[in-house]
Amino acid sequence: MIRTESEAVGTSLPEKRWTTLVDSVLSGHCTPFLGAGIGIPHLPSGRSLAMSLAGEFEYPFADPDNLPRVAQYVATTYDDPNFVKRNVQRRIQQAQQECLEAAGGAAPENYRVLAKLGLPLFVTTNYDGLMEQALRTGGLDPRIEVCRWNNQLAQSLGRYRTGDLSAAKPGVFHMHGALENASSLLLTEDDYVDFTVSLALEPVTNVLWHHVRRRLGPDYSLLFLGYSLEDWNFRVLMKYLFLQQKVHRSGQASSLSIQLSDAELPADRRQKAESFLTRYFETSAIRVHWTDVSGFLAELGERLNAARR
Repeated sequence: MIRTESEAVGTSLPEKRWTTLVDSVLSGHCTPFLGAGIGIPHLPSGRSLAMSLAGEFEYPFADPDNLPRVAQYVATTYDDPNFVKRNVQRRIQQAQQECLEAAGGAAPENYRVLAKLGLPLFVTTNYDGLMEQALRTGGLDPRIEVCRWNNQLAQSLGRYRTGDLSAAKPGVFHMHGALENASSLLLTEDDYVDFTVSLALEPVTNVLWHHVRRRLGPDYSLLFLGYSLEDWNFRVLMKYLFLQQKVHRSGQASSLSIQLSDAELPADRRQKAESFLTRYFETSAIRVHWTDVSGFLAELGERLNAARR
């Protein structure tokens, strides 16, 4: 069964769970997955992007807050998927630039805490470059890779680099595309279908960087930060990891900690959410923590500092 780490919003994890989480970080065996909640309020949320696009392009249906569906409508209407991707690219680039300029070039606090974890790999489903910015300003030399989730990207980007990763030279893997390449953005409903199909055929399709594939194995802990249960990115990732857990069922299952940003969900909806996750990961050691991501990261940073003294 899934274990809920806290009944009240904002309360800390149980002490034993903090101990194992800090240990996995210090040993380099923890891989963070970064969701949109990491960058809010500095960057627009998927919902706000959808609502803005829906208004600008007169989206006619009843779900103007559904970004993949609104983006699909714009892409179909204008017969050009890259048209809507460039639109979203400009919006996020502007927000990112304003954020960095306001802070004198420094990334927001959440990213700075992550950059100090000393981990060799960060996986992000966000388009922005704030994680790598935080790493660079922290004196590190990040290796950036973008997921080759379709044939065009595989051809244009070539093969993944093969060098080793380390705390000094960490990898940042943009699983859903990066701002520098508008065509790489996983945005429309068609994109999600293509991505899911390609991911299901891993490793034949070589969609994932080999460093990511290796750290999805049973010897590593995964830490999801800034996701929402209503987030398409989260749901697609959960489906893929469920398949991976079936592959690793005979071995030690990966420990999977999920910090969900749906902090205001009422208790009955949380219970349904936990049941949903249980059905996906019947054999895994999953812990769910319902809280604000900034508070979660702040406490993690404090505990790591204390452990390193």
